[in-house]
Amino acid sequence: MANVEAGAGEVLNYKPPRGLQTILSVTFFFLLLFMVNGIAGSIWLATRHLPFDAVIFFMMFVIGSILLLYAGLFLFAASHSEVHLGPQRATLVLPNWRGPTPFFPYMEARVPYKDLAAVETRLEVYRYFVIPVIVKSSCLVRKDGERLTLGYVQETPQDPWIPFHTIAEQIAERAGVPVINKGVVECTPGLRALIQDEPGWDAPEIAPDRLQKIRKMERIGWTVLIALLVIVAVTAVGFQVSRFVG
Repeated sequence: MANVEAGAGEVLNYKPPRGLQTILSVTFFFLLLFMVNGIAGSIWLATRHLPFDAVIFFMMFVIGSILLLYAGLFLFAASHSEVHLGPQRATLVLPNWRGPTPFFPYMEARVPYKDLAAVETRLEVYRYFVIPVIVKSSCLVRKDGERLTLGYVQETPQDPWIPFHTIAEQIAERAGVPVINKGVVECTPGLRALIQDEPGWDAPEIAPDRLQKIRKMERIGWTVLIALLVIVAVTAVGFQVSRFVG
């Protein structure tokens, strides 16, 4: 759960928990080792005229670089994001969301509850390495029509990130405005979302049967991907060690 500190009256402060920061730090370190191992192995194999093996290790380096980018972005977000709910307004220190990825620059916004017209939520489907990922997005809508993306959480309740869905409900209650569910939309691939952002909030919803198929693909896809990554990593390290020993 996110770290929630209650102050006097109705004051609440939300931050990512320390445990999440530790996990992301460890993940970042091991991905860095994985990436360095990939480029070092690629260079070593290329200098020994083993181009096919060198390409495999270079692909490890590329994959490791992408994963390291995401780990670094989320680690920075876990160290800097904060939501403060006061009696009259919300103070937000949040990233410039690119889909569910916390990107730069960060912004600090003070949102008086009286300026809000509604709070909207929806499920968004992104794809990473062809595997679908379902996240829940929350958005604050001002009376002048301006939108502010509050944040994203995984669809599962075990998400250790800041509980933006809960915060959205609390803000709506304090502002006396409705929480509007905008359904489920399919989005661009996750890497492309870093450039194109999420689709507009008037995007068409997908059918319920399509959502069930996506949920099944998500479960199977991540299980297969994690198994393949473990196999590739162990095989690559073992192969490199055998080459050095030989």
